Parts: sequence; structure tokens; C-alpha cells
Amino acid sequence: MSEPTTPAAWGIQLSKLWTQSGQPFPVDVQALALEVTRTKFPDPVGVIKPHGVAGIDGMLSKRKSKGDWCISYDAAVTIPGRINFTLGHELGHYFLHRSTRDTFACGQLETLGYNEGASKKQEAEANKFASFLLMPADDFRQQIAGHPITIDLLSYCASRYDTSFTATTLKWLEITDEAAMLVVARDEFVCWSYPSTRASRLGCYMSPGTPVPPLSVQRLVEARGTGDRAVTLPAGVWHTSLEAEESLIVSDQFELAIFFIRFPSSGHIEHTEDALSDAADFLTERAKGLNWTG
Repeated sequence: MSEPTTPAAWGIQLSKLWTQSGQPFPVDVQALALEVTRTKFPDPVGVIKPHGVAGIDGMLSKRKSKGDWCISYDAAVTIPGRINFTLGHELGHYFLHRSTRDTFACGQLETLGYNEGASKKQEAEANKFASFLLMPADDFRQQIAGHPITIDLLSYCASRYDTSFTATTLKWLEITDEAAMLVVARDEFVCWSYPSTRASRLGCYMSPGTPVPPLSVQRLVEARGTGDRAVTLPAGVWHTSLEAEESLIVSDQFELAIFFIRFPSSGHIEHTEDALSDAADFLTERAKGLNWTG
């Protein structure tokens, strides 16, 4: 197995190793980490275990007395799929960054990029690695082929990969040709949004702090405790000139509203192309108010 040179290449190679050995999804990060590093490196991951450190989602630390590494995680996390992504994130630090320091402690501030410089870059790279390891694009496309994209379908994919709904939807937004956007809000104000490439070309983006559109606020009030259903909203709500199909998830636990927005008629409008970084880089640079793995 040749040595990859990028976070995506590392994730893709290890994901292929998992599936080509006949293993099903989701990727068992613990089993993969222990076996691959044991056979490939003199300083393997020797143990993966829960820790009791408040505010730290995951840690990678060198055990100097044993000459190996320990990955630990917060077992109290209740968001489905988040622990698996955290393990993938810490494994990314192992493959990509362990030569730079002996300890990586990753909480919400680190994964969102509130730290600076090289550390911020490393967090984005670890997120990217985990995304490609756990949710390979070719398999993702096979799961959604021929189906309308709905919250139920994305939730199915999240279950398949043992990743959170948010992380799974961001992966879909990276690989889709559709115009669509994910918006996370709290107290009727946008925390962050992320558009697909096509949606970005159409100018779809909601800056942090932007008020949620009034029609969607009303729907948010009505939807609490009733579950999700998709509705069509007129132009001028989520885009100045495009109708939007809005689906909604309300998280009472975290007092968040997650809006999944699609623009079915977007093919009729042409806009100039803007550069858009992938979801891992974007959220590390600009997300506010929610760990992207949540």
C-alpha cells in the first residue's frame, strides 16, 4: 500500500482497504485503526478508549512508555454518528500530523476553527480525512441513485455510515450537481449555511447572524414536535428569484433548527462561477454555533 500524500487520498485508500477486505459499512474505525497501524508503522495506535475529559470530543496522545498512540473519545456524546466521526477525525491526525506533536485534544473550538494557523489547517485536514474514510463518494452515489433526495434518504445514509445527519448532508452537498443548501439556525437566526457548488453559483448563502425568513420561522413554530415534511416556498424566501423546497428538522436537545433547502428550478438561471472550498475547509473557516459533526 503506497503512502498517500493528501487527507482525501488517505481516507479513500483506507476506505477501499476496508471494503475490499469484504467488510460492510459502516467502517469500524476502531478495528481499522488498530489493525492497519499495527501492521504498517512502528508506532501504532495501541488502544482506543473513552475518556472523562469535559469539553473534549476526542484526543490523540502519544504513550512514550509504550512507544505507541492512544485515541480517546467522549463516551457521553449522544448525537448518533458523532463518536464514529470523532474517531475518524483523530485517526486522521495520526496518519497526517503525528510527527508534528505528541498530543491532539479536539473539542468544538478546534473542529470549528477558532484556533489559528497550522492547528486550524490540521483540524480541517482531519475532518476531510474522516469524511472520505467513512462516506466514500462512489458508495454514496450508489445509495442515492434513482431516489429523490429527502431527509429520510439522507438519514438512511447517515445510518449506513454511522455519521451524523449534518456530516452526511454536507457530504452530499459536496458531490451533488443539484442546487441545494443546508442552513442551521438558533433562536431564529442563522448559525451557518453551506451551499452545494451549483447553489453557490446561484448566490445561495446565508451569512451567520442573518434572520431566518419569516415564512420559515412560522413553519418552525408549527413544526415543533410534529416531525418533518417538505414544503414549497415562493421565490424571495431562500433565494431572490427561485422557488425553494424546504425540509426541516428541529433539535429540541440543542435548540437548533436544521433547514434542508433544494432549488428544483435552478437549471433555468445561469450565474458566474465562484470558487467554493469543500465542506471540511468551509466549516473550519466559517461555521458558527455548531460542531459540524453534530
